[in-house]
Formats: sequence, structure tokens, C-alpha cells
Amino acid sequence: MKVEQILASLTPESLRQVILGLSAKQAPDDREGVMIPAIVDALTQGQGLGEGAGSWEAYLKLKEAIRNMVGQIVGMRYVEVDE
Repeated sequence: MKVEQILASLTPESLRQVILGLSAKQAPDDREGVMIPAIVDALTQGQGLGEGAGSWEAYLKLKEAIRNMVGQIVGMRYVEVDE
């Protein structure tokens, strides 16, 4: 799936739903956070972002969009961690 398509369709509410869905699948004591790679995988529906430098650039674009959008979701916040 192309990153442009994902970004064009991503809204704070759709991202919220993705995050809540992923969180619900995690162990109860691990539901306070969802890692970026899991969110990206869900957004790409497991199809990945391609290969090589292009895939890394696409990943960084998605990561930045997620970071910015999470700030618009009431009750959620973005926390930077080492991946």
C-alpha cells in the first residue's frame, strides 16, 4: 500500500480506532501503549512499504503523521521511545 494513499485517508478518528484495536489485542498489563511499528503494520494491512531507502522514507512519513495526529486525539499522547 502506498504511503500517500494511507496519509490521504488517515484521520484522527481512524487512527484512534486502529490504536484502540491494537491495544485491545495486547496483554491487559501492556495496553497503555502501542508501538509505532504495530500501527504502521496495521495501516499498511501487513503489506509493508516496499524495500530499500524508499520504504524507510515512507515509514518516517507515516511515523511523523502518526505523531502529529495522536496529538489531536483526546486522551492519547505520543511518547518517543527507542525502537
